[in-house]
Amino acid sequence: MTIQNVVTEGWTVETEETVGTSDAMEVYFECITTCSLEDGECVTRCVEELRERH
Repeated sequence: MTIQNVVTEGWTVETEETVGTSDAMEVYFECITTCSLEDGECVTRCVEELRERH
C-alpha cells in the first residue's frame, strides 16, 4: 500500500492507494471530463460510480 498526495482544484488530499484504486480514479476523471461544469447531476453520478468501485 502506498500513500499518495492528490491535488485537485487547489486542494491536497492524502489517499491510500490500493490495487484497483488508481483504475477507479482514472475512470472517475474520465467521467467528470465529459460533464458540463453546470451539470451537477453528471458530477454526482461520477462520484457515486467512484464510491462503488472503491
